[in-house]
Amino acid sequence: MEISDVLNQIGLENKQASIYMALLELGTASVQLIAQKAQLKRPTTYLILDELQAKGLVSIVPREKKALYTAESPEKLIGDLHKKQELIKRFMPELLALYNEKKEKPKVRMYEGKEGIKEVYRMIYSSSSVDFFGTTREVQKYDPEQLWNYVKRTQTEKVYTRDLLTHCKEDYEYAKKATPGPNYEVRFVKQGNKFLTDNAVFGDNVVFFSFHPQIFAVMITSREISQAIKTLFEFAWSQGDSYEKVFNNNGKTALV
Repeated sequence: MEISDVLNQIGLENKQASIYMALLELGTASVQLIAQKAQLKRPTTYLILDELQAKGLVSIVPREKKALYTAESPEKLIGDLHKKQELIKRFMPELLALYNEKKEKPKVRMYEGKEGIKEVYRMIYSSSSVDFFGTTREVQKYDPEQLWNYVKRTQTEKVYTRDLLTHCKEDYEYAKKATPGPNYEVRFVKQGNKFLTDNAVFGDNVVFFSFHPQIFAVMITSREISQAIKTLFEFAWSQGDSYEKVFNNNGKTALV
């Protein structure tokens, strides 16, 4: 690693590093000599020297005809780094408070159209587990391919999924084709209750899908909100009708 690279990493820009290194070699010199050594124009050299003075790395040696400049010891760089480190340590609690406060604020994003819905599904694919609660009625109508692609991925990529469906013809047909397995469980919300659209909770995210009057999904990212929805889901899941209870051995619907 070159010395100039080190100076860059501790906070000096390229031109600042060039002029400071030139002065270290020259000792005390005029702007003209410094500019020649650093291979910079004189107006630029004046500006950079002012910046280095502000950093305490360069001093002016007064002369009657023209001022000369001299570099401060490189040990000053270490002192400056220590000062910065102490400042960071001192204000770290406040900085972390701001960082955590920002992270804890719920994020709300909208995904529009079929492509937006696909993007949401791609995020769900990347999670290890997801709980759906709703109906596949509208999804089957608008994007059946996406629905069956997801079912396949739960089996091949082991995305553990629980599906709490609605008692309706479309969800019955879907449940029979999806066939529950080690990574996919299906139950039905108690009769008399129904979902109008599909919804999901995964990780710290809750997604609400809508297909009327436009196709879109709203995703809320919040640990507290997702935990609240998960608690409600667990209650509804525990009260739901099992796959076996809904279908008899011949695959016919036992509950109407």
